[in-house]
Amino acid sequence: MKHQRLGTTGLEISDVGLGTFEWGHRVDDQVAQLLVDSYNDAGGNLIELPSSATASAEVLGRLRLPEEILLLSRVGVSMSDPDHIEVGLGRSRILSQVDSLLNTVGRDHLDVLVLDVFDAEVDRAETASAVETLLTLGKIRYVGVSHHTGWQLAEMRGAGIPIACAVAEYSLLNREAEAELMPAADYAGVSVIAGAGLGRGVLTDKYRNATPQDSRLAGELSEYAGAYLDERSNRVLAGVRRAATALGVSTVDIALAFNRQHGIASTLVSPRTPAQLAEVTGSEVELADEIAEVLDQISWSPSA
Repeated sequence: MKHQRLGTTGLEISDVGLGTFEWGHRVDDQVAQLLVDSYNDAGGNLIELPSSATASAEVLGRLRLPEEILLLSRVGVSMSDPDHIEVGLGRSRILSQVDSLLNTVGRDHLDVLVLDVFDAEVDRAETASAVETLLTLGKIRYVGVSHHTGWQLAEMRGAGIPIACAVAEYSLLNREAEAELMPAADYAGVSVIAGAGLGRGVLTDKYRNATPQDSRLAGELSEYAGAYLDERSNRVLAGVRRAATALGVSTVDIALAFNRQHGIASTLVSPRTPAQLAEVTGSEVELADEIAEVLDQISWSPSA
């Protein structure tokens, strides 16, 4: 697995990150440990904790983590119950969420703190002050943002927040980040990390003939995955299949290669089994220019 620096910092991250979205739900402690060990053996070093994912954090806190594993954790969103979500980047929320995360996972610092929302109501100076406090205390090492547009990224950096990365959904099925965020990040020397880099699982081609009973589409995340089972996505996926067949690889290989070729520093994936993880971590395909150009054309849309 390849590694590269996070923005202009000295921190190096692997080009595939391990998501924990379903840990504590469809992934138990035993499987999670297998995933971490296999991921580390393959050269991966970045584990992501989503916002409000208390179950994921609790599982992580019970695992044996290799020293080289980096933890990327999101804050800014809290959920007192499933029907009540609160967002914001006020000082109190940021500091309390970081302390809670550290206590739950049993670590003394977070490697990358991701501000998971743009808060237009809180003065950016307050958010910057909270971040500076955490950096000074050594509770965080680096800072990122998520769910930010290009101008919001610039706004946060203008407030003095040393943003090293921006997390955004990006794949062959969703290239909206290219319109504004990625040019802004490139100009600022900020790395882009792709969330849902396999098109919410659709680019694995698991839904080609049927809906696996253990898949997201068959469960409570059916709307999340189903959003990419439309006519446009089917056309893109058909092209991805043709490219995979021509190269003798899988659609996963094509999806990951496309992201790397478009400057994505790390693609976050959330496998539920070691077999699924192995397919991702073993992918080192490089696309020839003519294939990359075709994929670029068939996956581009005016909204991107």
